[in-house]
Amino acid sequence: MKQRLALAVALGFAVAAVPALPARADVIRDDEWHLRYLNVAEANQSTRGEGVTVAIVDRGVDPTHDDLAGAVLDPVFVARGDQPSPSGAPTPGEVLAADPDGHGTALAGTIAGHGHGDGRGDGVIGVAPGAKVLPVVLDTPVDRRPGPDDLAAGIELAISHRAAVIVVGYSVAASDRLAQAIRDARAADAIVVAADGDQPSREFEPYPASYDGVLAAIPLTRAGDVRVQSTSGRRLGLGVPGFQIMTTNSGNRYRVDDGSASPGLLAGAVALVRSAYPDARAGEIVRRLALTAVDAGAKGVDPEYGLGRLDLVQALTRRLPVPSPSPSVSVPSASASPSAAPVATPLRHRSRGEYGWLLGLPLLAVIAGLACYAGLAERRIRLSSRDEVDSVGVQS
Repeated sequence: MKQRLALAVALGFAVAAVPALPARADVIRDDEWHLRYLNVAEANQSTRGEGVTVAIVDRGVDPTHDDLAGAVLDPVFVARGDQPSPSGAPTPGEVLAADPDGHGTALAGTIAGHGHGDGRGDGVIGVAPGAKVLPVVLDTPVDRRPGPDDLAAGIELAISHRAAVIVVGYSVAASDRLAQAIRDARAADAIVVAADGDQPSREFEPYPASYDGVLAAIPLTRAGDVRVQSTSGRRLGLGVPGFQIMTTNSGNRYRVDDGSASPGLLAGAVALVRSAYPDARAGEIVRRLALTAVDAGAKGVDPEYGLGRLDLVQALTRRLPVPSPSPSVSVPSASASPSAAPVATPLRHRSRGEYGWLLGLPLLAVIAGLACYAGLAERRIRLSSRDEVDSVGVQS
């Protein structure tokens, strides 16, 4: 008995001495609670985002990650001097590290991660695992947050490469150039998705999420509550998971992000809808996302929940009412209500046949009678007036 006890103690010390192993990839997949929240598996039965390119305006994306292999296009670089490089090639002196802080790689995982291993059952799955990612690499050092003109230059470069979706994972101050870049993106039929908060205690500037036409990613808890308040107005905001989001990291690693991962999830959703409706303009895609959102908070669009919580499956599958004619084809303004308005049924003109004109005879008779009656009444009034004048003349 004593020998067995000693053996058990020895084995216990031996197990305790073994260093902790890296988390298994299937554990990584289990930690992606946002996949179940958004019903990504069901959504991917309709489309996986094939044919859509999502530009990530950041410091780069690590293309060597197992869960991103083949999904990352060749990067394009914002040249020094804050001007886009015409060829898209890096300029001399640029840092060519794929992603120094992992921020861009984390966004890429939430968008286009496709897992790895047998049947790709391990690792991170993104919302649109069939989409392609275009890294738009900013020329900003790791110790400095990108400014508004940095992001504007990245958006301009993404537009020139015809990205259908442009995701910006930063919140910055406003600038004329950034506002113009957003207008240019709308004119190019691209949809810009931007961050609108990360941590509840962290202050942030609300741009580009505040600009008209930009989809703001509102971070939600596991229960679907808003985690971060914003001054952006969230007129085009959609609630998506933004708490403890498991995703990819540079160096073939993984990381857990909060609200900074939300724009990637929303951009992946936009990529799915654009893939499912390839002929739809950007405004139609945004309208579909808005009308299928689940209203939350105050009724209608509100500054906390925006348009409501994203309903990915409904956005892909619901049959929407035909929109009324509009002189504008741009992304709809944020004041649009997410509730679907009833559609008026066109009036049908029924034919009365070749004798249909007979039905109008009674009406003509009535009109003629009224005319005669009016003439007689007028004559009586005149005669009465003449008699009164005559009588007045006699009295005088």
